[in-house]
Amino acid sequence: MHPAIQKFNKLPANLGEKDWNNSSQKSRVIAQNRSILVKHVLSKGIGLDKSYQQMRSDLNNGLAAPSIANAVVQVGKLPSRATMYNWVNAYRANGMQGLLPQFKGKARTHYDWQLRCLELYHAPNSPSFAQVTDQLTSESYSAKDFQVRRFINDLPHELGPQSPYRMGAKLYREKHKDHLFRSTENIPPGFIYNGDGHTIDVYLAHPKTGTAYRAELTAFQDVGSRVIVGWELCDAESAVSTLTALTRSMRVHQHVPAMLYLDNGSGYKNKMMCDETSGLYARFEIDVIFAIPGNARAKWIERFFKHMEERVGKRFSTFCGRGHDERHKQLMLKEVKQGTRNLPTVDEWKTAFKEFLNHYHNSPHPEIKGKTRQQVWDEVEKVEPGLDDYSVLPRATVNVLRGRVRLFNRVYSADFLHQHNGKELVASYDEQDTSISLYHPNGEFLMIATLKSKTHALPTSRVEEASEKRLAGQVKRLNRKIAETQARAAIERTIDVQAIEAVTSDIPVAISDKPVDAPTVDINDFVIEHDAPSQTISPLELLFNDERLHDQTFDLDLLEIKHGIQ
Repeated sequence: MHPAIQKFNKLPANLGEKDWNNSSQKSRVIAQNRSILVKHVLSKGIGLDKSYQQMRSDLNNGLAAPSIANAVVQVGKLPSRATMYNWVNAYRANGMQGLLPQFKGKARTHYDWQLRCLELYHAPNSPSFAQVTDQLTSESYSAKDFQVRRFINDLPHELGPQSPYRMGAKLYREKHKDHLFRSTENIPPGFIYNGDGHTIDVYLAHPKTGTAYRAELTAFQDVGSRVIVGWELCDAESAVSTLTALTRSMRVHQHVPAMLYLDNGSGYKNKMMCDETSGLYARFEIDVIFAIPGNARAKWIERFFKHMEERVGKRFSTFCGRGHDERHKQLMLKEVKQGTRNLPTVDEWKTAFKEFLNHYHNSPHPEIKGKTRQQVWDEVEKVEPGLDDYSVLPRATVNVLRGRVRLFNRVYSADFLHQHNGKELVASYDEQDTSISLYHPNGEFLMIATLKSKTHALPTSRVEEASEKRLAGQVKRLNRKIAETQARAAIERTIDVQAIEAVTSDIPVAISDKPVDAPTVDINDFVIEHDAPSQTISPLELLFNDERLHDQTFDLDLLEIKHGIQ
């Protein structure tokens, strides 16, 4: 059964019934004025009929108390004797709630299609009243558009046009349900940081390829002062970007927060950050609170991201956030591929973001009046990290075997490392370095181990290795796509071998070969005899008679030469 039908079946039989808690202020005022008249009648102790007649006489003669006269004016007129009796009975039965106006209007009509209408209307595709009516009509129900519209609009808000079944439970909860009002006045600056990632709404030119991409901004905001204490811009959210942004804030401000309120993503909840031995939170004894997934309203930094996009993102023509022109975006991306448009660089965006941060930090604090965000942050009681050469790097646990340790398929060694054979140590590594620092599990520094062996198949920089691994994955996915496309095309070109063999098989001889009787032919039978010429000409006349030669033409093949030429 559809949940909307279940909720509809649990509704009270009469939706017009009211109680004191959900009644309007106007209804409560009317009930209070009625109670003044009722209490006055009951307080006389001489019977309802005599008390009513006396009150009516005092009102007519102007002898009634001001409160009684004012109550009559607010009610509209002096109620009749029967109405006063009804008010007294209702007051005795239900108190003040019985005096509330109970105007119910016309009784709601029950239709045979109303349950089916609820099932059709409360669907995720949000059909209109007309579509629901057409469907009901096709199912042999007698329903009109206005009937469906009135039936839905008369229902409670949770079953109306903006129900959670049409717009989604999460959006309905965020837009229409009550929420808590929280204040940070009791939180001192520097006590708790709020961290989250945000994909910026601006297309930038990739530093390596130059193609359009949207970078990921990882930021930490101090809750008490609203100051952005650390941030990092990278390709995607990762544990390294989170570590860099947080440790940079510690290094710049020389302060370690007591708590972190973080997003529940993989960049914040991973072994590098959460490990009990080598994790960053444990190393600095920071208490971590992870936000509930899908509850963005609980994070203060989300409002900062919205404010930042309005002040920074919309300065760029490649903005693609809320309210952008989709047609303009598609045209812009097309021009970028054609090479006719230049995208903003990462440095240009960082410059604009830093200018915005300077203005943002020196703007008034939203809760502490008379101070800016920076002035509130300057009052922080710093808790220094306690490291002279401050260098916070990613850490991982490694096992020592034969004087060597293996980390990410690399082998590192150091002098006297064999003294720790069979023990588990903590390794601190850098993305661009070929050496690691080894620590005891209690945090004591031991030594620096260097890369022992190198092969051309494995680059020394982890960044290059990650890039090659990502490139190989892209090529693999493309090859798989090509193979799938070719396989789909091959299915359409399947050759029927049996049909071809049947066509190319030997054809049985329908006519037997028989020798042809060739007739005998004599060549002399084809001799042609010419007719005698009408006029004979001697060779001498043909040669020396110029006029005849020029005036007439003769066929030499038909000449009969009778005279020999000497």
